[in-house]
Amino acid sequence: MILNMISSKKRRYLTEINVIPYVDVMLVLLVIFMVTAPFMIQGIDVELPNVESQPVKKANLENITISISSIGDFYLDLESTKNKPFSIVELKEELMKILNNNNAIEVYIRADKGVIFGEVAKLMSLLQELKPDSINFITEPIND
Repeated sequence: MILNMISSKKRRYLTEINVIPYVDVMLVLLVIFMVTAPFMIQGIDVELPNVESQPVKKANLENITISISSIGDFYLDLESTKNKPFSIVELKEELMKILNNNNAIEVYIRADKGVIFGEVAKLMSLLQELKPDSINFITEPIND
């Protein structure tokens, strides 16, 4: 009888972790991020004007987005300058650093529909002077 008790105490427990529930959770999170990622807007919050236009057929991989807030502040949507307002002079200095190395960069402008046209004109004049590959406006389509 003592021999039988000793053998039952030496039983080994299963110490492996069941990873199937973790894989299921990760797959659900992956699907959620894949579905929501295209709807995430980068940069500052601006109310874009609604106009009838065609979408850009092919976007260059190298591009810069410049946002103009309703109060006329300029924002350069780069990782190093996120949510930092620029004056037109500071913006020119930053753009010169970027465009002097590579003129094949496309520039996208996100201007709030309440911004004064003079601010957009200043930016267009600055960009014309720096001569990027192309200049594009980002707008919202008209809802039918």
